Amino acid sequence: MPIERELYFDRVNEAHEKGKIGDDVLRRFFERLPTLERSVSSVERAFGLDYPPISFNPNLVILKYPNGFSQTVIYASTQIQKLNDKFRLCVEVTLPFLLFAKEDLLRACLAHEFLHYIFITLTLGNRSLEGLSSGKPITPDLQLVLDEAHTVKAEEWISDNELLSIIKKYFTPIISDPELEENIRENWIKRMLPIKEISVDDSMLRIPVLELDKIPLDKKIIELSKVKSKKSS
Repeated sequence: MPIERELYFDRVNEAHEKGKIGDDVLRRFFERLPTLERSVSSVERAFGLDYPPISFNPNLVILKYPNGFSQTVIYASTQIQKLNDKFRLCVEVTLPFLLFAKEDLLRACLAHEFLHYIFITLTLGNRSLEGLSSGKPITPDLQLVLDEAHTVKAEEWISDNELLSIIKKYFTPIISDPELEENIRENWIKRMLPIKEISVDDSMLRIPVLELDKIPLDKKIIELSKVKSKKSS
């Protein structure tokens, strides 16, 4: 029986309809979905948990810092988005990253975002929202500190040593892969495919306070966290 995966590619289809991406890019996107599925399934086995909904952003997302000189490419992120008219906690993957990342890098990135997803799930479950508002980072270094603060320890949640090794290989502490960067430069930026620049403020997790109680949380994550806490105490 095929797995019912929550994938939201409305924005990719919309970008194609508006002529922002061509038929070749759209075709490659759908051709990459089996690779994505293999990676997600592998991550699920390593965590012993179901992967969250995945939303696809058709843009190359570039985070611009206030000093005007520094920037970082955001390949994926954990967000609260409105999916099918309901706010959901999900992982967003950018289209160029899906197209050009090697499979082991894709797997590492999905696992990294799952660690963020677990942290945010537990924080929302505890209603300790101050844990998600450590102030606005204004430099790349501070952004990295915030990124590391909003995660659970990989070793406590991942049972696959190979996956742990791959995460450490690519995240130093952000994704570092010259081949990926070259592919995106040659096959995305030079082709003038869609790029979206965002500010640090735009990159912060948005929590719709009035909808907070309606956001579904993975109860298995919350229960597993309690078990892990008892074992460590």
